[in-house]
Amino acid sequence: MNEKKKRLVLSGLLLLGTFAWSGEMKPFVPKFQLGGDLTVDKMRAQNLNVVKKAVEGIGKTLPQKVDGFTTLERIESNGTRLIYTFVVDGGPKSDRALREEGRKRMAPVVEAGICQSAKRFLQSGIDISYRYLSKATGAKILQVDVSERNCTSKRNR
Repeated sequence: MNEKKKRLVLSGLLLLGTFAWSGEMKPFVPKFQLGGDLTVDKMRAQNLNVVKKAVEGIGKTLPQKVDGFTTLERIESNGTRLIYTFVVDGGPKSDRALREEGRKRMAPVVEAGICQSAKRFLQSGIDISYRYLSKATGAKILQVDVSERNCTSKRNR
């Protein structure tokens, strides 16, 4: 076979291969970007399920000592909000003194910690609440509620 015929046969095979290949290729269609089937209702239902599973999983490990003064006693949910309840042993400090200290000193630190440690929950629309109760009286001494908006506004300052 001369050189011209070899090139012609090779070209024909390449062309045939290209047509055969292009017939099997299907265009990539990203469902999520085109609307897909993940509606707001489905996302909300998914978040409710995530919250429920978090409550079940973490709840099995409670109570848990956080530090020398604080114990995580329970976790519960309200819709897509995770609610952590801590009990604080303030020793001789009054509930009023604990509230003052909590509001001024602890709340900003707790909020920053939640923004960092629960970033993925917050970004997916799951809010977090930390409730602190006095061991001595059972009274609420601090509550820190955090959503993605809290964390975003802090970063934009």
